[in-house]
Amino acid sequence: MNCLLHIVAMLVALTVATASARADAATQREDQFKAAYVFNFVKFVTWPDPEATGNLTICFVGGDGVYTALSAGIANKRVGARPLAALKMDERLAANACDALYIEASRVAGYRLPVEEAVLTISDAADFTARGGMIGLFTENHRLRFAINVQSAQQAGLRISSDLLKLAADVQRGPR
Repeated sequence: MNCLLHIVAMLVALTVATASARADAATQREDQFKAAYVFNFVKFVTWPDPEATGNLTICFVGGDGVYTALSAGIANKRVGARPLAALKMDERLAANACDALYIEASRVAGYRLPVEEAVLTISDAADFTARGGMIGLFTENHRLRFAINVQSAQQAGLRISSDLLKLAADVQRGPR
């Protein structure tokens, strides 16, 4: 009987470990997709100074998995003539040091969006674009989709390509 309990306990532990590994793999895959979207978003945006040659810096508030996935894939990538850089935000770093800013959903409520700075804001928070963010990621029918707030981008001096607008699930052009 004691041996049977030991076997059952091992099977339960194995099942929990397998389920946890699957969940971790699914989260990692989602983070990789989000990183790919962020990379592609910056390729379809024009900043006020199109002649800039320094790094195009994508900053992260939270979103460790997305940061890790993006950092691993941008070593020799460029957007136009600009090399890409990924940077984790902390209290000392102002958003104006960034060209794009990814804010994890759980961190949006406590973060002030850089409204009038030329910083592309991206998040996976619900209703991010309705709250003034520029690009909001969301899942619909098991697919990663995105919405764009054109007015917020224009107020910051950014121009989003019509090619990207065509791919968006929702494009907000003014107040709702």
